[in-house]
Amino acid sequence: MAPHSSQSSAPSPSLKRKQATISSFFTQKPSSTPKPVTRSTESIAEKTSKKRAASPAEPTPERKRAASIQDHDEDEDDIVVPPSKRARTDGSVIEKAKTAPAQAQAEVPLNTASQLSSSQRTDIFKFQSSPATALSKETEDPEEVERRKEKEKLHQKFVRKLGGPDCLIGIGRAAASDLGGAAGEAEGEEEEDDEPAPPPPTKGKGAAKKGGSKLTPMEKQVIEIKRNHMDTVLVIEVGYKFRFFGEDARIAAKELGIVCIPGKFRFDEHPSEAHLDRFASASIPVHRLHVHVKRLITAGHKVGVVRQIETAALKAAGDNRNAPFVRKLTNLYTKGTYIDDVEGLEGPAAAAGGASPATGYMLCITETNAKGWGNDERVHVGVVAVQPATGDVIYDDFEDGFMRSEIETRLLHIAPCEILIVGEMSKASEKLVRHLSGSKMNVFGDAVRLERAPKKKTAAAEAHSHVSGFYAGKMKATGTEEDVQAVKLLQNVLELPEHVTVCLSAMIEHMTEYGLEHVFDLTKYFQPFSARSHMLLNGNTLVSLEIYQNQTDHSAKGSLFWTLDRTQTRFGQRLLRRWVGRPLLDKVRLEERTDAIEELTNPVRTVIVERVKRLLSKIKSDLEKSLIRIYYGKCTRPELLTVLQTMQTIAMEFADVNSPADTGFESSLISEAIASLPTILSDITRFLDKINLHAARNDDKYSFFREEEETEEIGEEKLGIASIEHELQEHLSVASERLQRKGVKYATVSGIEYLIEIENNSLAIKKVPASWIKVSGTKKVSRFHTPEVIQLIRQRDQHKEALAAACDKAFAALLGDIATQYQSFRDCVQSLATLDCLLSLAVIAQQPGYVKPEFTERPCLHVEQGRHPMVERILTDTYVPNDTNLDPDGTRALLVTGPNMGGKSSYVRQVALIAIMGQIGSYVPAASAKLGLLDAVFTRMGAFDNMLAGESTFMVELSETADILKQATPRSLVILDELGRGTSTHDGVAIAQAVLDYMVRNIRSLTLFITHYQHLSRMVRSFPNKELRNVHMRFTESGGKNGDEEITFLYEVAEGVAHRSYGLNVARLANLPTSVLEVAKTKSAELEESIKRKRVAALAGAVGRVVEVKGGGDGASAEDELVERLLASADQL
Repeated sequence: MAPHSSQSSAPSPSLKRKQATISSFFTQKPSSTPKPVTRSTESIAEKTSKKRAASPAEPTPERKRAASIQDHDEDEDDIVVPPSKRARTDGSVIEKAKTAPAQAQAEVPLNTASQLSSSQRTDIFKFQSSPATALSKETEDPEEVERRKEKEKLHQKFVRKLGGPDCLIGIGRAAASDLGGAAGEAEGEEEEDDEPAPPPPTKGKGAAKKGGSKLTPMEKQVIEIKRNHMDTVLVIEVGYKFRFFGEDARIAAKELGIVCIPGKFRFDEHPSEAHLDRFASASIPVHRLHVHVKRLITAGHKVGVVRQIETAALKAAGDNRNAPFVRKLTNLYTKGTYIDDVEGLEGPAAAAGGASPATGYMLCITETNAKGWGNDERVHVGVVAVQPATGDVIYDDFEDGFMRSEIETRLLHIAPCEILIVGEMSKASEKLVRHLSGSKMNVFGDAVRLERAPKKKTAAAEAHSHVSGFYAGKMKATGTEEDVQAVKLLQNVLELPEHVTVCLSAMIEHMTEYGLEHVFDLTKYFQPFSARSHMLLNGNTLVSLEIYQNQTDHSAKGSLFWTLDRTQTRFGQRLLRRWVGRPLLDKVRLEERTDAIEELTNPVRTVIVERVKRLLSKIKSDLEKSLIRIYYGKCTRPELLTVLQTMQTIAMEFADVNSPADTGFESSLISEAIASLPTILSDITRFLDKINLHAARNDDKYSFFREEEETEEIGEEKLGIASIEHELQEHLSVASERLQRKGVKYATVSGIEYLIEIENNSLAIKKVPASWIKVSGTKKVSRFHTPEVIQLIRQRDQHKEALAAACDKAFAALLGDIATQYQSFRDCVQSLATLDCLLSLAVIAQQPGYVKPEFTERPCLHVEQGRHPMVERILTDTYVPNDTNLDPDGTRALLVTGPNMGGKSSYVRQVALIAIMGQIGSYVPAASAKLGLLDAVFTRMGAFDNMLAGESTFMVELSETADILKQATPRSLVILDELGRGTSTHDGVAIAQAVLDYMVRNIRSLTLFITHYQHLSRMVRSFPNKELRNVHMRFTESGGKNGDEEITFLYEVAEGVAHRSYGLNVARLANLPTSVLEVAKTKSAELEESIKRKRVAALAGAVGRVVEVKGGGDGASAEDELVERLLASADQL
C-alpha cells in the first residue's frame, strides 16, 4: 500500500479500519510524520535495518507485530513478549480488532518492508499515536496534537528507563513483570519514581552539584515504619525476597554473613550521606526467613517482619493499582517472644552440644527506693516472669538486703532470656542484673536482652486500673461458664501484691506489642516463687553445687540436672528442670514420687511400663509449645495436624482405661496421670473429622477442610473459580473458529496457564487476530493469550485471593475453637510430662549403687557409703564412698580438715547433693539413706571479688556468710568452705571460730565446716555432747626420690584432725619450677621450726606455772585453768 501524500484531506473508511489494528503500527510511515530521532536511536536503528535487510524472507504485514520481537533463540528457549503498548493505551483497539475483517490486513503488499529506505525501516519501531495516514499540520485537531505530545513524553520516559527504543531484553523483562503480577511488581518497587528521570550529569564545573535523589515510594514506606521502631531490625518483604535497608543491612551482614550493598545507613537524611542516592541494602530468600530471624534474635536483636498485606490480583482490581504495595509490621520477635517455630531457639545443635537448655522466660522487675544505708539497706522488689512458649507465669514480692541475694536467687532459678526493668533501680540491683546478664559466658548460658519501661509516681494506681480493665474485658455479662471463669481471673489478679501488679501491667503492655498478651488469661498457671512448699536453693547454692550448669564452661554437662535427665520429651525435660530446682518439703508428696519410682522399677510392671515408654518415644513434637501456638493462633496447618494426630495416638493408647483403678498401677501419681490421657479423645476426634488429612499434611489451605465442613464463603469462591474455568474451556471453541482449525488446546509453560500454542509454519499462524497477545515462543511454535482469556484469568485470580482469605479465616476460627479446650489438652500434656519425669528418675534408680531414701520429720542426715552423683558418672575410676551422720540431738556439725586436693569439697558437696536428690524424689547414690526434710541448703564456697560493687574477696565472703546467718534455721544444711582465708591468719581464725560457734550453739543448723586452720579443732572441747566433731580426709605420706614428701590421697573420711595441708605437694603437682619448690621447702621448714620452738617455750612456761601454783596453794580453779592451757600447748605441738 503506497503512502498517502500530506495533502490528503481525510482518511477513507478502509483506512480507519486499519488504524484500529495493531499491525497498522508497523506499516510504512509518511516522511512528514516522523519526528527527529536522537543520534543514539538512529545508530541502533541502522543496525536493526541492516539485519532486517539481510533476512532472506520478510514476515507478512499482519504478523509485523509479532515479528517486532524475533524468535531468535537457537536452543528453542521461550522468549516472553510484552503485550502491545497500543493495545493497553487505547481501549478501543481491542474492540475494533474483534470486528475488523481479516481482508483489511491483506490489502498491505507483502514486499512493503523491502521497498523502504533505511531511515523509513527504523521508523516503524518508533512509538506513534497517529494513524498510518497523517493529517497535515494545518488540519490537525488541537486535542489530537496535545494527546500526541503527551504520548511522546511517555515514550521518552520509557526510552530512558529501558535504555533505548529497541531494548528488547528490557521490554521482555517488563512484560514478564506484567504477566507475573505481585512478584515482579513488588521486586521493582524500589525503582519506582513518578517523576521523570533527571538528565545525566554533564561534564564540567556544573556537574553533580547536588548529590542524592528523591525517595521512591517504597523507601518512604520503609522510613515511616522505621521511625516508629528505631530499636528494631526490620526485615521487609519485597517480591520474592526479604530485604534489609540502611543500618539494618549492616547489622544483617555482620550477623548473617550476607552481602551488604553500599548506600545510606542513616534514616535522617544526614548531610554526610547526601552524595548517596539510595539506602544500603541486603537480602535473604523468602524460604530462609525464619532461619535468619532466629540467628538475629539469638544475637540479641529485636527483629520486625514487614510484609505485603495485599496481593497483586486484589491490588489490580482496587483503586490503588498504581500505588506501591501496602506493607505493615506484622511480627515482632525477641528471644523471649519467638514462638513462630515449634523448635524455638533451642535447635538440635544446641542439644547435641550439651548447652544448658534455655528456659525462655521473660522477667519483669521493679523495686522501690532503697531505705537505710550500708548494711542496713533494704529494697522492696516485685517480679513477674512469663514463659510465652508454655504459658507459665511466676510472680513474687519480697524485701532484699544490701547483698541483693534474694534477687540473685530468683534470677538464677528462673534464668530469663529477657529482662524488662520498670522504673529506676538502685545501684546495687542494677549492677547485679548487669553482672548476671552482661556476657555470653554467664550463668544463664547466653547474653540476656535488657529493656526498660518508665514508672510514674502513680504507677500503682494506673497498674491496678490497667490490669482490672484487661481482665474485666474478658467478661461479656452473659452468665455463661466463660464469664464465671473471667470473674475468677479478675479476683485472683486483684489479690496480687502492689509491686507484682505493677510488673504484671508492664508485662501485659509489653506482650501486647508482640501479640502475646493472651498468655495472661491462663491464671491457672500463675505460681508464686516464694511458696514454702519447696526447699530453698539460693543463687550461691545453685552455682556452687552445679545444679543446672557446671562452673567450667557453664554448659549442662556435669550438672545435677544433666545427671538426672533421662527424659524423652521436651516438655518432660522442662518439668524435670523445675523439679530439680524446687525440691519438695511435703512428706506425703515426696513419698508419692518415690513410691511411683519404686513401682516403675518393679519387674512385675515391666509390660505396662514398656507400653508407656513406647508411647513417649512416639512423641516427636513439643506438644506444650504447639498447644500455646494454637492458643495464640500462630500454628501452621501441618503442625496442627501433627499435634492432633499425636494427641489422638496418646488418647487411644489407653482408651480402655476408664478410671485410675483400670491402669494396673497402685501408685496414685501414675494411675491418675494415665487415666487423664483418654479423656481428650472425643474432642480430638471431633477436630480431626473436620480436616482433610492429605491436604493438611501438604499445607494446602484450599482443601484443608473436608467438603462438608467448608464455610459458605469458601464454597462461593470455589464455585466462582469453577465457573470461570468452565468459561475458559468454552472459550476454546471460539478460538478454534477464529483459527479455523480443530483440536485447539491450552498449554502451560513456565507457570503461565491457558496459552494457545500454534505452529509457526502452519496456516493457522496467519489467521491469528491482531488482538491476541504473544506471550512466548520458540522456533517451532508461538503461544498466545486472547483478550478474553486475560480477562477471565484476572477474574479467577481475584476469586483465588478471596478464597485464600476465606480459608485463612476459617482456619483461624478452627484454632479458636481448639483454644477453648486448651486447659484440658494442657493437663493431658502435663500428665505425660509427669510420666516422663518419673520414668527418667526410674532409670536413675535402676543404676547400681542407688537406694530409695527413707524420710523423717526430724532434720537429720544419715548416709552410709554415699557417693558424688556427677563425679561418679564422669570419672572412669571407682568413686570412694563415705559415711555421714548429722543429727540435731547428736553431732550436728563436722569440722573437716585435710591436705589440699584431698577431697574435702567433693565430700561436702556430695552430702548436699544427696539431700537435694532425696527431696526431689529420686533414689540416691548410697548403700542406705535416712534423710530429714530440710528447708534450705546454704553454701559459702570459692573465692571471688565483686569489682562492680566495689567489694573485695573478703568482703564478699563475709557478706554471704552474714546472709546465711540471717536466713538459716535448725532445718537447714549449711556448708562453709575455708571461711576467713581472705584476711590475716589471726583475724581469719577469730572470724571462723566465732561463726562456727554461733552456727552450732545458736542456729543449730546441720553444718559442714571446711578449714585449714588446725587451731579450730580445739573447739570440740567446748561441746561435751559431741555437737561438733573433727574429721579429716585420710592420706598416706612417704619419702620421694629426692627426699620430698609424696602424698597419696585416700579420699576417706576419718575421725581426727589433719595438722598439715601439704601445700608443697600441690605445688609440685602444678609443675612449679624446681628452684621455686626448693626455696619454698626451705622456708616452710624454717617457719615450722620457729613455730615449734615458740610452742615448746610456751609449754615449758605453762609447766612452770603449774608447779608454782601447786607449791603456792592458790586454789583449785587457778590450777585447773593452767592445766587447760598446758594441754592446749601440748595439742599445738
